[in-house]
Amino acid sequence: MFVNSNLVKDIAEAVGFDACGISNSEVDNDTISALKSWLAAERNAGMSYMERNIDVRSDLGLLVEGAKSVISVLYSYNTDEKPDRDDIRIAKYALGRDYHFVLKEKLNQMLEEIKKVCPQADGRAFVDSAPLFERYFAQKSGLGFIGRNKCIINTKFGSFVFIGELVVNFESDYDQPLNQTCLGCNACIKACPTKALSFDGINANKCISYQTIEKKDSIDDDVRQAKGNRIYGCDACQDCCPHNFSVPKKNGIILPEIKAFSPDELESMSNHQFQKKFANTALLRAGRKKILENCSIAMLCDGSCSE
Repeated sequence: MFVNSNLVKDIAEAVGFDACGISNSEVDNDTISALKSWLAAERNAGMSYMERNIDVRSDLGLLVEGAKSVISVLYSYNTDEKPDRDDIRIAKYALGRDYHFVLKEKLNQMLEEIKKVCPQADGRAFVDSAPLFERYFAQKSGLGFIGRNKCIINTKFGSFVFIGELVVNFESDYDQPLNQTCLGCNACIKACPTKALSFDGINANKCISYQTIEKKDSIDDDVRQAKGNRIYGCDACQDCCPHNFSVPKKNGIILPEIKAFSPDELESMSNHQFQKKFANTALLRAGRKKILENCSIAMLCDGSCSE
């Protein structure tokens, strides 16, 4: 079964994606080997889920029956918006509605529109929710190149982009990877506050994003001072990237509860109140206690919290 790529890309644009590319579903051996080497060096820190389902990563037919192609999409979240308080830094990706919800809805809408034209078409939508090489497929489909900061960098929108995929059961006109690489400025490596980023890649153990969001235990001593007033994530390696200097910005992204975020209010909340207020945001992933710890380290609150 074959579906014209122009049809797919027109639908992607219509539902609101900023870019779309299509590739076959095969994964090359070098990509699998690179992941295994990274895991062997224990650079995935406490993210043990990265070690699971390697076989699925290398064969998408185990993830989606009859998988033939991967439709990759980008959705920019680049904005100048920020919380009202200048002493708080929240990663841009967490300013708006949780991207898992936003992209999944658009991807499912996109798949339904494809089915209207080709009823035999089928597939599944994925947004950072399955053992799938997202950046690999985005690069393979011509949507950008992987920079030294390990982000996908699109020539029009830069690196502040979400990636989503439809793994589908049809073939199409496949895009070609871009013949482009980093500028060689090494700005991202120089800007990383904890030296988590190097010419050898990224060491999640030192990454502020990992430490302030994913890490279950307390933040490591050598990261505490380096993180400054970052209470959720870190954009250091993207803020300094020249590819992000002259790109389109979006307005109206930040949610009211993020814009007015207050450590003092968070401290007075119960866990239930926190979950209710921030249910549609990425902050829910870290949880109230973790974010309060981050605020306390930044001396934005006294660090007490109700269990």
